[in-house]
Amino acid sequence: MSPTLQRGLRYAAIAGLVVVLFLLGMNSGPVYQVLTDAWAAVLPASLAESLRQGTSTLVTKKSLPAMLTYGIFYTSLCLLLIGLLLGTWRRLGLALTAYWLVFGACALLLLLGKIGHLDWAYQLARRLIDMVVSPLPVIILVPLLHWQRRLAMSE
Repeated sequence: MSPTLQRGLRYAAIAGLVVVLFLLGMNSGPVYQVLTDAWAAVLPASLAESLRQGTSTLVTKKSLPAMLTYGIFYTSLCLLLIGLLLGTWRRLGLALTAYWLVFGACALLLLLGKIGHLDWAYQLARRLIDMVVSPLPVIILVPLLHWQRRLAMSE
C-alpha cells in the first residue's frame, strides 16, 4: 500500500472517529437508554436491583452496567483516535497509562466514598469520570505527547 493511500485512510479513520464521538456525545441519552434496556434483558432482576442499590446517586442515576459499557466504549474510541493522531502506537502507551491512572484514582475515590460515607469523594470521582469520558483527554494528550516526542528527539 502506498504511503499516500495509508495517510488518506488514516485521515478518513480520524474523521470518522471524530464524527462517531461527536454523535455519541450529542445522543448519550438515547444511547444510555438502549444500553440500559440491553442490560436489563441480560441481567437477572435481583442482580440489577442490587447494583442499583449499591451505587450512590452522587456517582450516577443511570444503570451502572450501562454507564460502564458506555464509558469503556467511548474511552476505547478516544484511545484509538489518539493512536491514529499520534501516528505511532508506541506513544499510545503513555496515553493508556494516563487513562489507567485516572481510572485508578476514580476507583479509589469511589471506594473511599463507599467505606467512609464521604460525599466529596463520590463527587470528585464523578467529576473525574465526566472528564475522562469526554474529548478533553484527547485534546490534552495529543499535543502533550507530540511535545514529549519533540523534546525526546532534541536530546
